[in-house]
Amino acid sequence: MLSTRKVALDIAEYEMLTAAGNAAVQRGEFVEGSDLLHRAVSLWRGPALVNVEAGELLSARIVHLDESRLCTLEHRIYADLQRGAHHTLVPELTELAARHPLHENFHRHLMLALYRCGRRAESLATMRRLRARLVEELGLEPSPFLVRTERDILRGEPSLDTPRLRSADRTIVVRQPDRRGMGNVVHGPAPALRATG
Repeated sequence: MLSTRKVALDIAEYEMLTAAGNAAVQRGEFVEGSDLLHRAVSLWRGPALVNVEAGELLSARIVHLDESRLCTLEHRIYADLQRGAHHTLVPELTELAARHPLHENFHRHLMLALYRCGRRAESLATMRRLRARLVEELGLEPSPFLVRTERDILRGEPSLDTPRLRSADRTIVVRQPDRRGMGNVVHGPAPALRATG
């Protein structure tokens, strides 16, 4: 039997983490924002309230939560790209682009991740596939921001390269339990990375 109190607590925690993560990303604190948004997304286990018989009002809330989850995932991917995690994002973005074949931002993020991995031809092929699908299914050309991304990739625009993290972002986020069982965020300097031969 579904515990409505547990569901309410999960939703409240998800919304709190999402708000905090988005605020961190807006401040340019991409490591912290990514960590918080990863935690928010990890609370999900499939579609919202899938085992609940929903009336009209609850159905609207479910649509809201599903859209919110997609937006949170998109913001988390943006934060990961800003922190230079493009290599680890390619498999996830490839799957997301396949699941959401008309979602332009997932395709744009995939193009950027592939480009930063030195896979420019695959990045441009992603755009060609999306353009063909948009034209075939909707009679639409890709949005101007996607066309601009494609043009920048063709030119090798330096602004597409991995951004340098500010010193404030080069920190480890450590969770320590407090009395309520929620994690306190403690920042510490990131360890130096050593080259291995």
